[in-house]
Amino acid sequence: MAEPKTQIDVQNLSVGFDKKPVLENVTVQLIPGQVIAIAGPNGAGKSTLLKTIARQIKPIAGAVHLNGADIWQMRTPEFAGKVAYVPQDIEISTQLTVEQMVMLGRNPHQSWWQWYGSANDTNAVNKALENTEMQTLREKPLCQLSGGERQRAALATAIAQEPQFMLLDEPTSHLDFKHQNELLKLLKGLRAAGLGIMIVLHDLNVIARIADHVVLLEHASQRCSRVAATGSVLQALSVENLKQVFDVDVTVFDDPNTGETVYNPFSLRTVQG
Repeated sequence: MAEPKTQIDVQNLSVGFDKKPVLENVTVQLIPGQVIAIAGPNGAGKSTLLKTIARQIKPIAGAVHLNGADIWQMRTPEFAGKVAYVPQDIEISTQLTVEQMVMLGRNPHQSWWQWYGSANDTNAVNKALENTEMQTLREKPLCQLSGGERQRAALATAIAQEPQFMLLDEPTSHLDFKHQNELLKLLKGLRAAGLGIMIVLHDLNVIARIADHVVLLEHASQRCSRVAATGSVLQALSVENLKQVFDVDVTVFDDPNTGETVYNPFSLRTVQG
């Protein structure tokens, strides 16, 4: 029998709360070395979709398979050893230090009787702190971190897990311009190393810089969201699709300095002063 493919396979997934769907019929496959961006208006179900794939909430319908196995049939350590999830809002009141939090990312790789991290664990933590520029904050209590620092600490924890796949919910939301740029460079490096990344983003220009594939969601008339378009950045985020989903007119052009695609919204009506 052939070995199952290394991938997250989402089939006809409907997600929501209390058996009431907020998003229906999502089908997408994430493979190693790929970045998939989830885009769409507020309330379209982007975060709910990611939480469902991350096993945080159960689906209403459909299935998610990880390397051929139903994620809800997997043991938690087995799933956590392959998939890391970083939520958008990270509320922390603990006195744990940054280093102690990042070491928690090694739990899926440790035996239950281990009291201390191994040399491999220490190396993974040090590398994760270095990659997220958190080395100088390693002894700082988490409750004293800024929003951006908490975001980077959570990302470092996910990196220390050494997963096959990473699920990120708005990881740039609390970052300043410098650290946002550093994050994108880091994610590109992780992709080049073979990590599969699914990321929820609002900023179309950030999506254009990082994504290989885009799933664009839209509100539907039945008070439930759906997939409006999928494909490459230019395919999914076409002028027509953006007008349909956001009711916004945009110009799309290539930056002459970087060659990257740039999205610029504009109004057809000039406001008279």
